[in-house]
Amino acid sequence: MIHQQRVEDLMQPVPHPLHVEMTLAEAVDLILQSGQSGLPVVDDEHRVCGFVSEHDCVGYLISGSYHCDSRIQVRDIMFSEPLCASPGENIIDQVQKMGGDKPKTWPVVGKDGRLAGVISRRSIMRALNASMKACRTRL
Repeated sequence: MIHQQRVEDLMQPVPHPLHVEMTLAEAVDLILQSGQSGLPVVDDEHRVCGFVSEHDCVGYLISGSYHCDSRIQVRDIMFSEPLCASPGENIIDQVQKMGGDKPKTWPVVGKDGRLAGVISRRSIMRALNASMKACRTRL
């Protein structure tokens, strides 16, 4: 049942998080390959220190490509205070936090501050839809 699920049940791994010293081009490649709307940024200890979304990248891509400036790094564009989820949090509580104009993808961070994965509205929507369909079959 969806109301008993935790963030860790629906989170997805991030095999290649962004690093503060990556170039914009490297970051965009990883975001596009991930299928996510953005990716967390980690430091050398794999602790979450930021987040970069597709939205964050677009303006810099326009400027960088126009001026042929490939020196832009993730640290220059990342949001340095990302909203994060905890693995043990109830999924219903998490989806309520993700409403409105909040980010669509959140890093999931363990107690040690290290990246555990990401949770997205799409993952939660899939689980909620499956739960709703299961209700219909029981009626």
